[in-house]
Amino acid sequence: MLEDVNRALIEECEMYIVGHKIFVRLKDIPMYFSQKTKDSIRNRYSHSVEVGLGTEYMLNQISRSLGDDVNLNFYHIGKIIGMVHDIGHTAFSHDGEVILDRVIGRESSFLDTPLRFNANLNNFRRIEKYGLFELLPQDIQKYAYASLIKRESELIEYPEYIYLSDMLAESIVLEEKYLASKGIIIKNSTQKTILCQTMDIADENRYRVTDIIDALNIYSKEKLQEILRRGIESEVRVKDVRKYVNLKVDTSIYKRDIHSDKMKIKDLLIGLLGQESHAKTEFQNCMNTLSMAFNRNFTLSGEGRVVPIDHEIEKLRKDFHQIAATYIWGAKKIKNIKKPFNHYFETVANYFMQETFNYDLIDSSTYKKELMTLEKEKIDKKLKRKKELLLLRNFLGGLTNLKTMDLYKKIKLHTFEERHNCKVDKSEKWMKGISIETFEKKLVLYSKRILKETA
Repeated sequence: MLEDVNRALIEECEMYIVGHKIFVRLKDIPMYFSQKTKDSIRNRYSHSVEVGLGTEYMLNQISRSLGDDVNLNFYHIGKIIGMVHDIGHTAFSHDGEVILDRVIGRESSFLDTPLRFNANLNNFRRIEKYGLFELLPQDIQKYAYASLIKRESELIEYPEYIYLSDMLAESIVLEEKYLASKGIIIKNSTQKTILCQTMDIADENRYRVTDIIDALNIYSKEKLQEILRRGIESEVRVKDVRKYVNLKVDTSIYKRDIHSDKMKIKDLLIGLLGQESHAKTEFQNCMNTLSMAFNRNFTLSGEGRVVPIDHEIEKLRKDFHQIAATYIWGAKKIKNIKKPFNHYFETVANYFMQETFNYDLIDSSTYKKELMTLEKEKIDKKLKRKKELLLLRNFLGGLTNLKTMDLYKKIKLHTFEERHNCKVDKSEKWMKGISIETFEKKLVLYSKRILKETA
């Protein structure tokens, strides 16, 4: 039976991933930036753990909706897939991904097929490089890789992973055969495993609530109340949500002539934000409860698609998505906050992707050695440049926010020294532990001093 797997081995794999440096590095990739603190409540690490737990929870819920003896988490790797779904992200999350993809696409435009950077596909490279799945038996490894393929059509961007298409086809058949053994006949038409679909929705569900929770780092409670009042169209009530989770309502925030069960979720959230004390905490708790309700609001269709059960609750989930798209991801205010940080990453990416750069700025001995060895190779110039760009893509794809900002300062210093034909004294000492703004002011002052001395 598929369920008869070594659970201890699966748990050992989970612990190996959680403690691995490549997973821990996600702590230094915040989800977004606050205008005041330049920081975030959540980072890629906490988000990945949440998605891992959510994926496992959703699989259990969908299984129960299909029958008492059904277990769609038959290999017990739901949590693992959720945890590693973002392990291929580079610095500044999706913004960094877009920048790196654009830069390497431009630099490799001389190729018949320009190179790309895709964080989802970069998952596979990092998992393979660091052996994150090596503890898993071979058949489970294949299913795990297949369940990280969100869009099969994208595999063409990383030709070395085209072979995963076969694993995906096999894994979809595997799930269909498993369900058939339980008397459930499906024909999966989604081109994704059920596990991948579940992970994807668990990921969405965390975004749906945490984006709005974290908006309180940017907007006032009053402004967020206004946004929710304008953005939530769903009529879902407390009573509807209680079918899925235990949602408590403080009697102080609703009208006494209306039973709390009939209160709309929209009014509940606005009321929580209007409280004089503990407003943010209780709002966050309520949003997290709604996330659990979203997770429980799915089952499996005959086409092998993970679909919502209650369409009014699904409408609320979509309202949250639209609010985030309008007032968080696409808001001018947020773009202005992100602008300098995107500039840091773009500067670093452009510097290393150019024909000449300082090898000493690459602190990875592996990449430095490979790049220097490649430089000495006597091979076709076009092929050499392609290999160089691939190495640089992989190096830049592994950066964190702090590392990027550190490289930005080092690049600026190196460029400054070359331009002025000088060596800045004790640069490492005064460059360490200061903001980029302060660092750049110091360079301006240093430049004025040099000009004064040479006048």
